[in-house]
Amino acid sequence: MAENAVSLKLPTFWTSQPEVWFTQAEAQFHIRNITADTTKYYYVVSALDQPTASRLLDVLQTPPAEDKYGHLKQQLLRTFALTRRDRSARLLNMASISIGDRKPSEILADMRSLAAGHTCMLFEEIFLRQMPEDIRLQMAQQDFTDLDVVAERADALWQARSQPGNINKVTQLKRNPKQPINTPKDSDTVSKGDWCFYHTKFGSKAKKCNWPCSFPGNALATAQ
Repeated sequence: MAENAVSLKLPTFWTSQPEVWFTQAEAQFHIRNITADTTKYYYVVSALDQPTASRLLDVLQTPPAEDKYGHLKQQLLRTFALTRRDRSARLLNMASISIGDRKPSEILADMRSLAAGHTCMLFEEIFLRQMPEDIRLQMAQQDFTDLDVVAERADALWQARSQPGNINKVTQLKRNPKQPINTPKDSDTVSKGDWCFYHTKFGSKAKKCNWPCSFPGNALATAQ
């Protein structure tokens, strides 16, 4: 116990993400088989910076006789963790934030963390409003049941959009998703930067793809 305890140094407490900090701290306790309440308590105390410790001075000066660690954890979470209303406000404010250089999956991950497992139509709409208009159009009918699939699809469209030659075609698809664009015959040769026969004819509903093909999200179709 003592040897393992000496080797452990927790990072400075994260006031902006206290739940995440405790998840990592408790993982370290588990790895080193640290179970004693007092030991865990003093590790957490040693990880508090001066401003944080000052806000909990009363708690630190008069810890309970039992469950010191649990009591300190509860007080830290109560002081620094986001309330339900805080989470809701941050989700609503995200609607005014531009996606910039962040991948859609990164934004979705932040939103999932704020929502704490609760998603609804409002959640979907907030996420869609982070996307450029052309991507938002293609994601509008996405099934949000599996958020990992949503993130994968959004990232594929976002990455394809940044490639030369794809933006104009995504824009054309936005005007009329069902309208073929320069529909070639099956025997036509597809040049680099063009769509294959299936994506030209069926757009985002294509279930097959002839390589090479630059259709955004091309990897989601079955290659032929």
